[in-house]
Amino acid sequence: MLTAILVTILLILIISYGWHIHRAYSFFTRLNIPGSPPRFFVGNLLEILESKRLSLKIQEWTKKYGRIFGYFEGHTPILVISDPDILQDVFIKSFSIFSSRRELPFADPHAKNVQLFIANGLRWRRQRFVISPTFSSLKLKQMSPLINRSIDSFMTKLAEQHRCDQPFDIYTLFKRFTMDTIWSCGFVIAAYETTSTALGYIAYALATHPNEQRKLQEHIDAHFESNTEQDVPSYESITEMDYLDMFIRETLRMYPTVQNIINRQNSAEFHIENVGTIPVGTIITGSIYDLHFNPDLWGPVDPHIFYPERFATKRHPLAWIPFGAGPRNCVGMRFALLEIKELLVRLLKIYSIVDCGEQTHNSINELTETFVIFPKKIIVRLQRRDEDA
Repeated sequence: MLTAILVTILLILIISYGWHIHRAYSFFTRLNIPGSPPRFFVGNLLEILESKRLSLKIQEWTKKYGRIFGYFEGHTPILVISDPDILQDVFIKSFSIFSSRRELPFADPHAKNVQLFIANGLRWRRQRFVISPTFSSLKLKQMSPLINRSIDSFMTKLAEQHRCDQPFDIYTLFKRFTMDTIWSCGFVIAAYETTSTALGYIAYALATHPNEQRKLQEHIDAHFESNTEQDVPSYESITEMDYLDMFIRETLRMYPTVQNIINRQNSAEFHIENVGTIPVGTIITGSIYDLHFNPDLWGPVDPHIFYPERFATKRHPLAWIPFGAGPRNCVGMRFALLEIKELLVRLLKIYSIVDCGEQTHNSINELTETFVIFPKKIIVRLQRRDEDA
């Protein structure tokens, strides 16, 4: 008798769990949203693991299913959107509904000691309110000498590499520099990895696009006159270097450092035109590669061509999202851009970054994706500008 009862209970649990799984996996079907069919229990995780990079799999699915589709991480449905108008509604216009990021496993977004990136609700608002003034123009100007002190150390190490006259991994030096900078400025934040990775991609872009590098150096020369290698550009002159800003933005368009953290989760039902009403708690993520390489957003020049001048034309607010978008974008974006600009100005005033053929080009083919999309190394060589033939 007891055995029969236990078997009955077990069958009820199995049937209930099976119904729950079926219900979960019919999420997008009920909304008439296309997507790759999920496998029992794991959803689409095996497909993602096979591709090794989530961002590339999302790009592949976008080509197959269109600008709005869904996939599953285990039982969790993820709605992927690469329509900039809908994303503008999610990230900016309807921010009151989409103020929260996806909750991470084993992390309490409402805990007292939670980090800004993870925090949600009132705790996030309070933290953002306190931290935002740290990155005002006045504060950034005050931090500029501290950044340049770290650049001094970086330039010393760079000179040692130049004397060796051999190809080397400049990405390693960028990682040391960014870590040194955030400690010097009193920050213990996650920008270390994203900033050093951005610098690595910029070094690759400089090496593989010598004409654009030369133009950038001429642009820097026009805005920054120096008598010694120790001279430091003013904060004002840095902010006036338009082509420098365009060069950085074009690099981050073609080589974004993040994908899977650009997401939002709604606190109320939300209607998407031509889709329907999505329920509370739906996770929405933007497909960064499809936005950044969309010819309708970035033409008429082919988006696969490195062309900094495309940023001279006003673009859709959600066409470029390497730092996220809306009120919950990266709080340290302005600091990261200043750090990158000040380093590049001093580096390119003295050196040119030289392409080392396959060693350099293979660097960009060996990317790893976790929270950050990063290379293992960036191999280049240095040449002093006063030694140019």
